[in-house]
Amino acid sequence: MTPARFRWGIILIQIGILILLRNMGVLNDNFWGELLIYFPVVLIAIGIEKIFTKSRLQLIAYLSSVAIFVIGLAIAFNVGQGGFEQSFFSQTTFRQEFDPEVRQMKAVLKLDHTDLTIRDSGRDLAYGRFDKFTRKPKIDYTVSGDSARLEFNSRSGRFFGGAINIQTGDPQSWYLRFNDQVPLDLECYGEDSDIHLNLATSRLERVKLDADNAMVYLKLGDLMPKVTVDISGEDTELKLRVPEGIGLKIHGEDYRAYLERLGLTEAEAEAGLFVNDGIDTLGTVIEIELDDRLSSFILDFF
Repeated sequence: MTPARFRWGIILIQIGILILLRNMGVLNDNFWGELLIYFPVVLIAIGIEKIFTKSRLQLIAYLSSVAIFVIGLAIAFNVGQGGFEQSFFSQTTFRQEFDPEVRQMKAVLKLDHTDLTIRDSGRDLAYGRFDKFTRKPKIDYTVSGDSARLEFNSRSGRFFGGAINIQTGDPQSWYLRFNDQVPLDLECYGEDSDIHLNLATSRLERVKLDADNAMVYLKLGDLMPKVTVDISGEDTELKLRVPEGIGLKIHGEDYRAYLERLGLTEAEAEAGLFVNDGIDTLGTVIEIELDDRLSSFILDFF
């Protein structure tokens, strides 16, 4: 059997397996777009096959076809799980309906290079919309007692521990909102992302944001008595908006001059902690931890 005959047999078997898994609901349609991106791998494998056919190292010609099979399946399983509703070719949505038993929501958003918009709140526990021709996130939702955990993991084209990183040029965008009654604990992790978080109408208790080279807009509300904010990221631009009439505690020694111009003063009990007047008498206190690696920081009131 020649290497070329072996190669075409492997490719036909692979296509048959993928179509079968797709029809059984094990894989969704996301992987078709990914396989098109990686099609040049097939040409490379055929070139290797031609070089080593009828040589003493002809085994390499067969192994190149095996590589096509393994890489194709790895790509399909990496981006093609989650059901047909996550099709690469269409705009899709995610909805987790309100559950009266849930009294606390923990949301973890692993963006990677994805842009994120959270605008207002709603009646569902969580709602998401994802653009067509973009990789849809892997979503995990679990409930323990009266607490729910929702995790979004970006599928950004990184494979084999990041040794391969493919960027399609298409914008990867998530549009999310959370319930307007259930207290929210939010964590966001990303890089090179445009992150727009309007959380003024959410019952936010804590937000942790770790994003490098990002542009971040964060709007906070006064629906909870205490809100904790932790923002870090190298070369990240931050614009923060908070309501008038709330208490502010900002840990940010490197922003001393700016915070003092805004009317905040350094607390006697802790160096590098800046507070506004009358903080002990105000109904909502927002405590903010700022990273000294931010490229810029703007604070204003609404």
